[in-house]
Amino acid sequence: MIEGLPAGDGVPGEMVLAGYFVAVTASLNGSAVPRRAGLTTASDCLVDRLPEDGYWFAGAPEALAACRSLPVPAGARLYALLVPSDHVDGFAADVVAAGTDEPVLLAHLDRRAGLPVGEGAEDGREIGWEVLGYDDGLLHSWLCNNPHEAGVRELGVATDPDRGLLPGGEAAARVAAWANARRDTKPVTWFPAALIEWDTPVEGRTGPVASEAPVRRAAQPWWRRTSWRTGPSRAVGAPVEVR
Repeated sequence: MIEGLPAGDGVPGEMVLAGYFVAVTASLNGSAVPRRAGLTTASDCLVDRLPEDGYWFAGAPEALAACRSLPVPAGARLYALLVPSDHVDGFAADVVAAGTDEPVLLAHLDRRAGLPVGEGAEDGREIGWEVLGYDDGLLHSWLCNNPHEAGVRELGVATDPDRGLLPGGEAAARVAAWANARRDTKPVTWFPAALIEWDTPVEGRTGPVASEAPVRRAAQPWWRRTSWRTGPSRAVGAPVEVR
């Protein structure tokens, strides 16, 4: 359990564990997004997930075990995504409406099981908050849907200079409410979420770190990645350029 972040049963103000995932931070460049060398997010649009399919995992041991047979970049880390219980319904409804295969997310979000965070992993810590929305098998970030500049201007919020994350739940909730009220963002239910990170390198086929990211398929901008189950993905660790 992460101190100060109880996994709840639907009581407003508590946190619900959505699932675990392994990801690699990305370099983000573009005119309408914050430039970050180590962008950290649960969004499938902006970072690479391991395995390449981007599966969610019910526990830390399952997530780590799934990477052991893969070439793993040095920057890969284990994460957990936590959602405030009063924002869970909208997230779950969008998953159901999409009709995609998300057994982990639905089990956690629908049952509000109060599953413990950190099982099988030590030293996890909250690194910040973000604003996400689920659509057609993808988690989208408010950073990749153009409202960032307007949000900074209208709400006075700012993401941190290293990871691109918001400083706390209050700021993230304000951004989510603002994004849901707009008509120029992706038609999803935007919700705030906290990220937990474990600093231990993820062990892969070549050991805990790898000197280079493996080259898989040609890089593609995020707006062409319509589905992480069928669409092309960029090479793990490659920069993301948003035009």
